[in-house]
Amino acid sequence: MLKVGIIGCGGIAHAHADGWLAAGDLAKVTAVCDVDAGNRAKMAEKVGGAEGFADWSEMLAKADLDAVDICLPHHLHKAAIVAAADAGKHVLCEKPLCITLAEAAEITAAKERNGITIACAHNQIFTPCVQRARQLLDEGVFGRVLSVKTADCFRISRDKETWGWRASLATAGGGELIDTGYHPSYLLLYLAGSRPKQVTAMIQNFDQPLLEGEGSTNVLVRFENGAMGQIFTSWSWEWPGGFWKFHVIGEKGQMWGSGQQLFRKMLGQDVEQEELPPMNGFHAETRHFAECLATGARPVQSEEDGIDVLRVILGAYEASREGRVVEL
Repeated sequence: MLKVGIIGCGGIAHAHADGWLAAGDLAKVTAVCDVDAGNRAKMAEKVGGAEGFADWSEMLAKADLDAVDICLPHHLHKAAIVAAADAGKHVLCEKPLCITLAEAAEITAAKERNGITIACAHNQIFTPCVQRARQLLDEGVFGRVLSVKTADCFRISRDKETWGWRASLATAGGGELIDTGYHPSYLLLYLAGSRPKQVTAMIQNFDQPLLEGEGSTNVLVRFENGAMGQIFTSWSWEWPGGFWKFHVIGEKGQMWGSGQQLFRKMLGQDVEQEELPPMNGFHAETRHFAECLATGARPVQSEEDGIDVLRVILGAYEASREGRVVEL
């Protein structure tokens, strides 16, 4: 059984904990870490009893662990990943992997010198419609991919205390794009099936005065295989029919979907709808990580994928600042 330590016991960590609890005999959370004693105690109780630590260095040194699940604010990811790798622990890390390419290089070096596995917690990859879409693309049903669009938009309003570290560029690494917008960014790359080549973007903060970063972003990406991509993401407006969607256009037809619903329209044919079995993305990502460690398989989204996503996001920031197309 995989023994897991959770580092960071705030909001998103509870979704991860639910995933570990659902993993059954595959894994068990045996240690938790948070500077807040209350958060730490709640998480220890949630997972059925776990040893609590206020410092991850102490947890890595004293707890009997095979892997850690990092659920910290963005700016702390790199330090925790490197510390875990140097302690010989495998890593599952919440998005984003880190906030600069220099940090990404340190993470890569730590992985290589310690021979551990790193997986990015890209939970929407495991959504039923996304998995089905990737299957159809791999089978060549739509032929060559011409265009991919992804979106994640909803309206949010918070006070300064609730925004917390997310309001600061130093701790968040950006605004909405590197946070919620990270989801449609990794979905875009996953569905395009190619490395990103160029990026440009328009970035705006319409009605989020407490944020140092952006609240809305429109990103254009060109891929090495020639496909065009668009990421549309915002904290300023609701998205019709649900807060996130994707749309893939291929030579032979197109498909779009969200959640358990996938629609497809082949050239010259009517629209077909497929209703898929439900799947909790957080449950699926933790199970996938545990299974990869058991079999030695590469995670579907490793640190390499996380770094590609980061390149797109940081390139979009640069493109918006300078009003140009950025080569990746």
